[in-house]
Amino acid sequence: MSPEAATAQARYEFGFSLNPTAQGELAALFIYTVQDGVVLGTIPMRPNFFVLQASGLMESKANLESVDLFDQYGIHNCGAWTEDGVIRTNFDCTTLQDLWKLRYRNGMGAQPGEGWSGDEFRPSDRQQVILQHYRDPQYADWHGPYVGKDAFRLLRDMQDPAWVNSYAQGG
Repeated sequence: MSPEAATAQARYEFGFSLNPTAQGELAALFIYTVQDGVVLGTIPMRPNFFVLQASGLMESKANLESVDLFDQYGIHNCGAWTEDGVIRTNFDCTTLQDLWKLRYRNGMGAQPGEGWSGDEFRPSDRQQVILQHYRDPQYADWHGPYVGKDAFRLLRDMQDPAWVNSYAQGG
């Protein structure tokens, strides 16, 4: 297969990894280039652009139809939504801000509050098993990548207090 044909079959997907960034974020947001479940490339994203593009408010090659992916996957209070006939916006998206809690026990001064991780700087072994359900099996490392619908499923589940409690207790 020619490189051009391989590139033509690739698609762009939103996602993240549980790695810190050079800008001081405790998790990294991306648009991934994916083909047959394999990540071929990454485009790093700042949180506000991630929210704007994933909510369909800004043009994105990972969201060509400008669908509100937060709404589609049941993630509340991210992007823009209607509540009681009023348009509300939240470009901070608390759920994205909470990604660090999957990896760390505390925010180390970069984020306030306590994390959900069983160990200080990484998820416990049992938590890593939970996280594996949100990644392609070929990516065995808990850092990620978390891509597409699986990434949005994890963000949705992070809003469920029962899921958070189960994760924090190690499953």
